Amino acid sequence: MPLLTLQASKDRGRWGGLMVRWGSCFLMLWLGLGALTLQGQDYLEGFSSRLLGREVGLAIHAPSREALETYRASHPGARLRMVLFLPGLFDGPKDLLHEGVYRDLSRREGAGELAPSLWVAVTHFKSWYVDRKDGRFPYERFLVEELIPALEQRFPGFGGSRESRSVAGLSMGGLGALNLSARSRLFERCLALSPALVEPPFDTVPWYIRSSLKRALPSEDAAFRPWSPRYHKGGDGPLRLTAGTEDRYGIEKGVQAFAETARQPGRSVEVFLSPGGHNWKYWSREIARQAEWIADPAAPG
Repeated sequence: MPLLTLQASKDRGRWGGLMVRWGSCFLMLWLGLGALTLQGQDYLEGFSSRLLGREVGLAIHAPSREALETYRASHPGARLRMVLFLPGLFDGPKDLLHEGVYRDLSRREGAGELAPSLWVAVTHFKSWYVDRKDGRFPYERFLVEELIPALEQRFPGFGGSRESRSVAGLSMGGLGALNLSARSRLFERCLALSPALVEPPFDTVPWYIRSSLKRALPSEDAAFRPWSPRYHKGGDGPLRLTAGTEDRYGIEKGVQAFAETARQPGRSVEVFLSPGGHNWKYWSREIARQAEWIADPAAPG
């Protein structure tokens, strides 16, 4: 599978095509030769969305053929998990390659330490993973109506039912994961890392976050309720919440308080606090710790 698919538009001509080819080569080198040694299973590509009217960048982790064959030999008929991953406001799909998240998955799957799973991280366009309130950018609909069905058609054996899907996200994506889990009911389990548990009117949110938040979501409490974890509890499936104890936004306290409201009889809600900040040094370590739970179909909820 290609590391990146780029296509020059017709009006670019010969020089535009040459620039695209050089750009592809540069990006491959920029991502590092390590990404090229994983048997072509971890890569970037674009998805053309009709609903959004643009191409959406994805980072895909697909297990190697050897890992799949080994696992299926001992687990015949098992349906494998698809994990939809939602990056933070200032993060993107390529970070899962740069920070070694996908490399770690490939290594553990190849060693038989982790069940094979399909991971797809998406570009968010500062959408907060919702259908924008002005109706002009239906991002949640894109995920639910376009991307997930297309992925499950392209990768048969992964996902296909709520029991075989997981959603995970960090920071803004942590809130997105909670919202998508509750609103779509498409995912059995949800992992929210350092979730941005914002509430209207957003006056205490840093200015560099507030503008995109107000563009995407209503600022009145009643109108915001459909996207408020305080009300929808992140759905009713197994839930894990994590936070770094040195997080500069003080997310630790909010996570603990939210977990208490989300707990209900018969539902597993767990909180994981550990040293770390609001950064990839913490997130990459925490994703590795949570990977078995979020990705392994045999892991207990």
